[in-house]
Amino acid sequence: MLSHLDRIVFSDRCEVIEVVPSQRYVYAIFKNGRSSLYEAAKQNGWRIRFNEQIQRINSIDVIIREPRERLISGINSFIKSTVRDNVGLDAHTVKWFALNYLYLDNHYGPQFLWLINLSRFCNPDTKLNFLPMRSIKLITDINKDPGFGSASPELAAEIDLIKHSEMYQRIDQVIYDTIGQSMTFSQLWQHLRHTDPAAYEYVIGHAQQLLNTTYAVS
Repeated sequence: MLSHLDRIVFSDRCEVIEVVPSQRYVYAIFKNGRSSLYEAAKQNGWRIRFNEQIQRINSIDVIIREPRERLISGINSFIKSTVRDNVGLDAHTVKWFALNYLYLDNHYGPQFLWLINLSRFCNPDTKLNFLPMRSIKLITDINKDPGFGSASPELAAEIDLIKHSEMYQRIDQVIYDTIGQSMTFSQLWQHLRHTDPAAYEYVIGHAQQLLNTTYAVS
């Protein structure tokens, strides 16, 4: 049984954008061009496939971002959106929680955990095509700014001091280095285990504890 916080990372609703007319499918991760892709879907009438509908998709594009850059941008978005939506909270308090607790928001939850959640809804033979951020321009000309602005140099320096995110950043770096390749989930888990076994075992242990299952990464 997932708790409320677990569902922030492992959402019960998993979505893939069906891009028409190219008939490609894109898994849009927060801070990886998601706002632009969903705005394009809205303007073009592209369908959103979700949950059991994803099982019928055999190839999914996944846009991957450089891990440190994404972490800084994601924590910045978490701080600013939380302060915006909660009267009485101040930015320093929200920042303290972001810097001291693991992944309270999907804006900076690891790309690896996003992929584990996707694996819950895909068939085992689904191919993941790992693409760089610049690939968004091949899908849409829309460049939607979420409106959170850039992180300050001070925030970036503090983020570099976070100890509990090291292994997650390492595993996301391995994924980032697979850009240009296509893999099934099984092949991806094997690649991660072989490339950085220490980070893999650490992160898998945490993910399995949250999910209370071993199926997703067996």
